[in-house]
Amino acid sequence: MRHEDYKEMLAIDAAGALDANERVTLEEHLQSCAECRAESRELSNAAAFLVYTVAPVLPPAALRSRILESVRALDPQPQTASARVTATDGPNVIDSKAVADDSNARNVPFAGEDARGLLSRLSLWQIFKARPSLAFGGLAAGIAVLVLGVAILQLRGRTESLNSEVARLSARLNQAERELAGGREQLASARDQNDFLASPGARVARLAGEEVAPGARAVIAYDRTSGRAVLIASGLPTAPAGKAYQLWLIADGQKLPGGTFKTDAEGRARLSDRLPTGAGDKAVFAVTLEREGGEIAPKGDIYLLSSAS
Repeated sequence: MRHEDYKEMLAIDAAGALDANERVTLEEHLQSCAECRAESRELSNAAAFLVYTVAPVLPPAALRSRILESVRALDPQPQTASARVTATDGPNVIDSKAVADDSNARNVPFAGEDARGLLSRLSLWQIFKARPSLAFGGLAAGIAVLVLGVAILQLRGRTESLNSEVARLSARLNQAERELAGGREQLASARDQNDFLASPGARVARLAGEEVAPGARAVIAYDRTSGRAVLIASGLPTAPAGKAYQLWLIADGQKLPGGTFKTDAEGRARLSDRLPTGAGDKAVFAVTLEREGGEIAPKGDIYLLSSAS
């Protein structure tokens, strides 16, 4: 049986309309399902509150008369034994009259017990037949419980749907915020680069690929006053494990080390660095493959090299 089938049984159970087998099946499920136990309590409480929605009524006078007549018709004496019970030995003879007298003394019922027994034998149908308003009220209460159960199930389904929609919208909002933050960073970087390139001491040099990487290309923007440099490269092969590319500034016969970098899967890379200031107009830039972490003097092959800027 599906979980939804048990939920449908909860409202019917709250109205007292389940048969014995269905009740046993539902009880077994409730022992292992905390969600259904909580919903069963809610429906039972709702059904209990519906009792207060029915106006109280007095029992009809005819019902009282019928109950009193039934009580008067009861036989106050219990049935006695009509024979003597004897044993084979004479001394063990038992007088049935004495047994009956003793039984009568012990088993005379109270009038209140007879009345309660009579009331217990009156069926619910007889009470409803005597007072139709009670039947109408009970039917209305049962229908209200069923409607309430269906409404609760619908509201629960709607709540779950709304929760899913809120989670989806929240995820989209977070994604939009990340994209907006990325756009702001790119805008700030573009403005910074424009300001950098517009500075009086900025120079731009192009680097071409050497024999080990003929398809590689790079552009470097360098500020002679501040030493700030930005390198954008493409077409470089992926650096082996433990290796990285390193930028060099060659000026006045000296090879000054710059920062190291690695490329992405498409051979592209971007490096922001700060090199020694005061390089002349004839400074040369180079990119070599060195050990990861960099060297103080170039040792590896040259992958990119510029002409004198």
